[in-house]
Amino acid sequence: MAQNNLGILVETIFNAPLWVQEVIFVDLRRNLEEKLKGVTNSAEDEIYPTYIPQLTFKGKKELETHDHNLDFNIYKYLTAVTQGLRVIDITLNNFWTLEESSKYLAECIKMEYIKTPESPILCAGIFYIGGEIRLGEYIKRLNMINIEQLDDVLRKQKQYNEEHPEAPKKIGEMLLSMGYVANKDIDKILYIKNEAKKRFILSNDFRSPAKAESVDYSELQQKIQKLTQENNLLKDKLRAIFNIQNKKQQN
Repeated sequence: MAQNNLGILVETIFNAPLWVQEVIFVDLRRNLEEKLKGVTNSAEDEIYPTYIPQLTFKGKKELETHDHNLDFNIYKYLTAVTQGLRVIDITLNNFWTLEESSKYLAECIKMEYIKTPESPILCAGIFYIGGEIRLGEYIKRLNMINIEQLDDVLRKQKQYNEEHPEAPKKIGEMLLSMGYVANKDIDKILYIKNEAKKRFILSNDFRSPAKAESVDYSELQQKIQKLTQENNLLKDKLRAIFNIQNKKQQN
């Protein structure tokens, strides 16, 4: 019986995290619109995984010198940005989850190694998925609530939790109970956040598609950490040698 490769491919796509499916949808739509002479929807510009980060002068310098001895993955991210890759390409090429990738991107933006996206929606998504801001701040940045409403929610949440320590409420529950957001909005945001935690491995062999949940990365992470430590020790030794040579030259 012939292998249903198309069915396996479709199943692989359907089993992918939401953020991967979004980009597949965008790429397929663009391809069809080019063939059918359709009009591209500008809304795709705000789909975060399709965003192409831009390196700053400060980022280029740090990538060349490694002056601040940063996390190895930060340099991997900066290197990928020099290649003009999209967020999804950077993420999949490094076998990261979108959450992990966003953490490195947010860190690079904070350190001014990568330009801040012009779109406040994109920027909010990066910092929320990357764990830099919490749900209440994210919703505020999306203009679903204003700063006064957020302050009101946080104040009442604190008061409620002090009075009910046995059953404290999360910020999302407070937003719902106070009528600032709809249940479907909170569900959607939390769903996107959850999906960003999933890992997706794109197999070249569709007869045996790789499933993210079955891959163990603990050994790989340990090797990377060991190499990073060895790299840092080597840098320290080189700096010490250069300092000794400089002192000899000065004497």
